[in-house]
Amino acid sequence: MVQKNHGPCSVQNCNQVSRFRQFTSLAYEKAQKKGTYEAYTYLRIGQQLCHNHYMSIVEPDRRQKSEIHLFLEQDKENTIIQSKNYSFAEQVTMLTKVLYERRGNLELDPARFKQMIEEADPRLQGLFDKLVKALVPDNRSAYNKVEARKTIVSLCYIMAGLRNKFVNDFKLEVGLYLSASGATRAAIDTMNGIGFSACYTTVNNFKRKLSDHMYIYNLDDYHDIHEKRRPDTVTLSSAKHMATCICKQVSGCAPIPIVFNDVSVHNPVNIDVSNICFRLIHEYHGIFDIAYTNRKKQWLTNEQLDINTFDQIELLTVHCYDDAIAERKEERSMKGVRLIGFQEKNLHSMNDYITALQMILDIDKDTGYLHNHVAPLVADWPGQLFVRKAITNLHKADSQYSIPAGINSFIPILGPLHVSLNSREHVLIVYYAFFQKLFHSVFGKRKVLAKKPKPWRINLLLDLAYNGWCKIRDTIITKFGNTCKDIEYRMVIDLLDNVIPATLDVYSILFRSGSFNEYLETIFRIWTFALRWKRHNYNKAPLAFLSDIFYWQDTNHPFAEAVKLFLVNFNDYYVENMHSKIRAHTPMNSNVDNIIKQAYVIGILFC
Repeated sequence: MVQKNHGPCSVQNCNQVSRFRQFTSLAYEKAQKKGTYEAYTYLRIGQQLCHNHYMSIVEPDRRQKSEIHLFLEQDKENTIIQSKNYSFAEQVTMLTKVLYERRGNLELDPARFKQMIEEADPRLQGLFDKLVKALVPDNRSAYNKVEARKTIVSLCYIMAGLRNKFVNDFKLEVGLYLSASGATRAAIDTMNGIGFSACYTTVNNFKRKLSDHMYIYNLDDYHDIHEKRRPDTVTLSSAKHMATCICKQVSGCAPIPIVFNDVSVHNPVNIDVSNICFRLIHEYHGIFDIAYTNRKKQWLTNEQLDINTFDQIELLTVHCYDDAIAERKEERSMKGVRLIGFQEKNLHSMNDYITALQMILDIDKDTGYLHNHVAPLVADWPGQLFVRKAITNLHKADSQYSIPAGINSFIPILGPLHVSLNSREHVLIVYYAFFQKLFHSVFGKRKVLAKKPKPWRINLLLDLAYNGWCKIRDTIITKFGNTCKDIEYRMVIDLLDNVIPATLDVYSILFRSGSFNEYLETIFRIWTFALRWKRHNYNKAPLAFLSDIFYWQDTNHPFAEAVKLFLVNFNDYYVENMHSKIRAHTPMNSNVDNIIKQAYVIGILFC
């Protein structure tokens, strides 16, 4: 049966969200006869009531007297609050006090803002609705009404700020947004003159205070998934490509100098093969002969690893970035993340990356934070390749490229999320026949497994394979032992006991738990997989990362200790999460300017 009564309850200040009934003419007569209507004279026939109020007003005899008395007393108190008419000036004073007490926690969502002020001070009930009714005409479209409510939230902060300039950081946030968007000093001061922004000096001083911490940057390409990709006679695709640059503050880490004890953070050899071979022989000798499952058992026995902090759902959704995934862990928290720049640009060459990094360098002109300080840049393989190429050309005496000197501050770091994503995808592609049989045995032979499935499906298949193997592992090993030379048997054992668990754990457990030594060893192990499979890019990317780590350790550069202590912050999850939010909050057929504006708004709202 289709539900006819959807609410909301017509009793003032009632917040019930389920079980509604209609206040019919018969109900009206019953309420008048029993004397309960006197407290609710504003009710009209045909209006909706929640179940509790309906029973208290229409059928009081069926409920306990104590319950009826409680409801009537609560409604009487609410009526007393409503009956006193506060002037607009008095309510603005109350609003200012509420926002002052909650300074530092800017709330720009209209629904949450309204709930926040009304819960903090019941005397503010109805103020936000009055402003909406006075400022937003009824003939506006639904979309424009939603946008206007956001503007009214800003208006509330501005009104409170006029009464008390210390009430909130709204003007400072606007000033930082203008500065990040490339606004000039005159433009920011003009906005300050009309009361919408902090002055340029305040914004600049705030930026300088931030220079006491290390910042980790993400740079990645974004494409608008809503656009048509069907080629025509002119273009192959109408998708919009953007360069996204964000940063995250690492509060517990001071800025790291580029040169320490006359040693530069940049590896002069770039990828030092001899050092990698030396480490492989003297530190990792024999380790990769042991299956990852056995190696993991050694870590657990020695209490080097704690896997109890992650539940199964977290491990399966590690490559989901939307708002439905709780940000309970430090490495998934978007607090302290700032959108530095968002511009239309492809990232296909060294010059493209230099232009994109110029967004950071332009902001640094005011703060000077990057001067002689390291700026870690977590990126995918193209990002590492082209930024390394730019740094190499910067230090070459006969370079044909004109490279900005500020590029010297950037240190490309291997993105652990991309390592996990690509290695899992490679496992399924290389062993496709195995996973196709597994897929059909679970979901039926009529289902089709794509050649390159979506990440969540790859995660599910890998997890099913490994957990199934764990149930029969001891029996199989006991039966056949480690001496069986059958090629197919050895291949399946290597897949289930070594390849799958290593690719599952490298990001979801080892990186996210901050287990630096175990993470480094597993990156080395995954490089051996990529080398064996002849996979381009990821048979090189881990080597560059390992070479840098070994170089910093050998030269005692403080950046090695920073990576070890704050490993979970060197993450490319932040930019992927930002992309997910932008896609979710931009309508179809948005032009480039609208997408850029919406991205900056999202950067303020959700970070």
